[in-house]
Amino acid sequence: MNAEIPWDRSRMEFNPVDMTISYDGGMRFSAALPSGESIRIDAHRHLGGGGKTPNPIDYLIASLGGCVGIKILLALSDHDIVPDEMAIAIHATRRQTMPALFDRVHLTITLRAAVDDEVISGIIDQTITRFCPIAAMFAEVGEVTAEHRIVGK
Repeated sequence: MNAEIPWDRSRMEFNPVDMTISYDGGMRFSAALPSGESIRIDAHRHLGGGGKTPNPIDYLIASLGGCVGIKILLALSDHDIVPDEMAIAIHATRRQTMPALFDRVHLTITLRAAVDDEVISGIIDQTITRFCPIAAMFAEVGEVTAEHRIVGK
């Protein structure tokens, strides 16, 4: 089975991103998105944040998982596959020098779907290396690896 993923140009993201980040007091900020939505941001508790709102690193790792998940779903849809469940566990370590960039990121993708192991392996590889720009950015400064598990339907 061919695991090459045809990727329509309409799925590629080349547009600039514009956003305004405003100081809300204390160690809190909010990001105004073009959609009109707002994202609340706080510093990590050890930096003086309240610990009740995600911090920038939380959002960065969540963005990675969301991007990978979306791109996997799009690629699966090319094979007429819709998973019943999907979870992405991320374990990321950072350099112990400043700037504390992520040196290793490992994703474990668990799917409940009728999908061939070779197909999902190809989809995940393509997603991490080509289709998810966030994963590609992590790979520019460290190692990004993934594994998958297919659980019975």
